[in-house]
Amino acid sequence: MNSNERNPSIFAVMPIGKSTRIKDKAFVKFNGKFLFLDGYEILRENFPTFIVCHPDVEEKIHEILNVKKDEHILTDILNIGPLGALYLAAKNLTCDYIFFVGCDMPFLNSEIIKFMCRQIDVGKGVVLKREKFEPLHAIYERKFVIDVFGKAAANNGWKISKIIEENPDKFNVIDVNENNELKKIDKEIKFLNDIDTVEDLNKFDI
Repeated sequence: MNSNERNPSIFAVMPIGKSTRIKDKAFVKFNGKFLFLDGYEILRENFPTFIVCHPDVEEKIHEILNVKKDEHILTDILNIGPLGALYLAAKNLTCDYIFFVGCDMPFLNSEIIKFMCRQIDVGKGVVLKREKFEPLHAIYERKFVIDVFGKAAANNGWKISKIIEENPDKFNVIDVNENNELKKIDKEIKFLNDIDTVEDLNKFDI
């Protein structure tokens, strides 16, 4: 899709939830910053950006971002996980598409993001695939999320990847290993690296 022709309304959403492997993962220091900040700042360069978090960490996020209360932050009292966070955002935002990105991905790339946005077709999101789908670096049509994710959010056994697998017609799928344009921008596909363990912190920290 030529984004200049259709110019869909795209908002970015970053969930900040609980982590079992690294306590308060979004707030650990990485390359001299809070882990979520590099990715958040890249998103803000490209879209109106919202964080979905538990109220317990809302005040801390406000302090870090220096934003007014209720500005660009959505809260829920439940630990609803990525699927619930995406559904909560879809219900509360007014955009056409949601660029959904994990809080532990500090190597986001603006050129990759722009490339993915150009792949949007009307009624279709965009998802990357390596050995499996990458649901935490993907674009979702908001109406599709509202229509389908509500039932899934009520079922704790469901995951975003399962919904993508069952609705492939709702996404343009990009094979990361075969797409030359992506490799030209980021040869090592570093933008998909996430920080999941303490070992990852030590491995990627500069």
